[in-house]
Amino acid sequence: MTMELLEEKRGVDRRNFIKGGAMAAGALGFAALAGCAPKDSAKDTSMASTAGEGWDDEADVVVIGLGGGMAAVLAAVDAGATVIGIEKGSAMGGNWAINTGVVFAPATDAMKNDGAIDERTGAEDTIDSAVDDWIRCAKGNCNPDLVRAVLTEEQSFINSLVADGVNVKTELCGMANAPIARGHYIVGDDGNRSGGGAFTNVLAERVNNTSAKILLDTTAKRLILDDAGNVRGVEVREGGKGKRIAAKAVVVATGGYTANQEMRARWNPESAGWGVIGSEFAQGDGYEMLLDCGASFAGFKTISPSVTLEKNSRDTFQTNNYQIFWETGAASLIMLDSAGKRNRSETQPYTQVDGALLTVPNYQVFDQTQLDDPNFCLCNGWSKESLNKAIEDGWVVKADTAEELAQLLYLDPEVVSEEIKRFNEGAAAGTDAFGRPADTMRALQPPYYAATGTNGISGTDCNCLKVDDQARVLDRDGDPINGIYGGGNDMYYWNWAGSSYIASGGGAGAAYGFSVIAGRNAAAYALSEK
Repeated sequence: MTMELLEEKRGVDRRNFIKGGAMAAGALGFAALAGCAPKDSAKDTSMASTAGEGWDDEADVVVIGLGGGMAAVLAAVDAGATVIGIEKGSAMGGNWAINTGVVFAPATDAMKNDGAIDERTGAEDTIDSAVDDWIRCAKGNCNPDLVRAVLTEEQSFINSLVADGVNVKTELCGMANAPIARGHYIVGDDGNRSGGGAFTNVLAERVNNTSAKILLDTTAKRLILDDAGNVRGVEVREGGKGKRIAAKAVVVATGGYTANQEMRARWNPESAGWGVIGSEFAQGDGYEMLLDCGASFAGFKTISPSVTLEKNSRDTFQTNNYQIFWETGAASLIMLDSAGKRNRSETQPYTQVDGALLTVPNYQVFDQTQLDDPNFCLCNGWSKESLNKAIEDGWVVKADTAEELAQLLYLDPEVVSEEIKRFNEGAAAGTDAFGRPADTMRALQPPYYAATGTNGISGTDCNCLKVDDQARVLDRDGDPINGIYGGGNDMYYWNWAGSSYIASGGGAGAAYGFSVIAGRNAAAYALSEK
């Protein structure tokens, strides 16, 4: 179905859109969202006119979604606006808190402290170099001014952490042909690497030290517009009761719809059967509210999955324990698809893998030599101890022959044996059918080990809504919807990266950076309306 037909279908047949969505409806309350109509269709006369009506609370700016949206709260407060933040979870942090332990940022003080050098130039990183790399990886399908603005905010964020004494370290982040460590993570007091929660805890503390009013366990149901199409407030549900909050500007930073299987089935059927890496709250609330107000989709793409080994619980993973191939040296490790065959170079970062290449499930095969490597833990977030425990528990299987390994994985023994043989021959000859570099290959020798993984989807970022470089949400005519801004993950991606997922931490970093832009501009708009 074309983009135009899909949007036309939404406008005339909403009931059909949510058909079969009982699971999602329970989480979202779809029926309550129907009141905020597009500007060219009939208004909800019971709520459209707000002049003189009573409100339960009010602020210059309301921010919906307090993951990356916390940055919008901070920016709006700094700009002099009164702010109310709304979060349907019991704590701030959102998907970022449990999903991403890396933030992409260029030319930071942390990089200088680590001595990070661009191998192409032998010099320290610069914003200009990062902008050029980003535009190249996005194949030019991005807004250069927005790229520079977001990268600058990312740099500022990391520098503020370093200035506050946070132990921020750097690493390569899978950005194609960019050999410089622009990935940032936080080291905890115990000396171990922290997850995304370390970043969001800092932001939450900063938010709590502002004048902003924060409403947790509160779900935004819909945006309220006046007859002229200007936002006038938000309808929420808190403690089982409906409330109306007046606002001159609203930032929607609710993230994507990765945990909404009904939406994924419609818009990303290639992701059927994939797990969800992140929060069960990623239900597409913001998409529903904004589409009901006449917002326009930016476009569709095939989502690149991340291969995760985390156990699946109710279709939702709490962390993204993806395998790391590209940071290792010579490795006796290969990936097999559901037919027992290799179909890609294992050293290719997941950020550059088309979802069509992977299948559910998939298998990671390595040998004793690889297991004995003290630096090998199979995937990020694991230790050698956790890997050995997985083998002991039988989660990672062990076999003395390729045929026995295949049987444990319910694969064809002849196929698996032939794939291992071909890989070994390629390692000996220094060539690979899938272009894997010879210096990353080492022949597999028994005993063999294998883990079962699955494709996990951590973001629907390229199926986002249209925004401009001021973070204003655009309607189907390309015009800003007055007072409505898009922040957090998913609202910015099309202008930011085109149809590409460019680097680990690119989503988290931009969710912060773009939310700053959204909060700052929302505050300026709100204050101009006084």
